Amino acid sequence: MSVDPPEVSAAFRAGLGAEFPFLCDYERKVQRQLDLQETSDPRHDPIIPYSFTLYPDLTIHKIYNGYWFWGRPTLEELRQDFREISRKIRPDWDLQNIRR
Repeated sequence: MSVDPPEVSAAFRAGLGAEFPFLCDYERKVQRQLDLQETSDPRHDPIIPYSFTLYPDLTIHKIYNGYWFWGRPTLEELRQDFREISRKIRPDWDLQNIRR
C-alpha cells in the first residue's frame, strides 16, 4: 500500500504492466486505523512497510514486517505461503483424497 495519490499509483502500475491492483492510502486513513505510521520520518509520514499474504476472501494468512531487506518475504517464503493457502482452499489439492 502506498501513500501516493491515485493517479501516481495508476501510472506506476501501468508502467510496470501490472495486472493486479495497487492499494493506495493517499489520505492515510488506513495508516491511522492500523497504527502503521513510521515515526522516524515525520516530514514524509510514510507507512511502515508490511507485506501480507491473503486468502481469496482477503483474510490475512501471514504478515511480514517489511523493514529493509531482512523483514521482507523471500520468493521462497511467498511460494510456501501460497502453497499452504492453496492446500487449504482447493478441494482437489490432494489427488489421493478426491472422491470419484
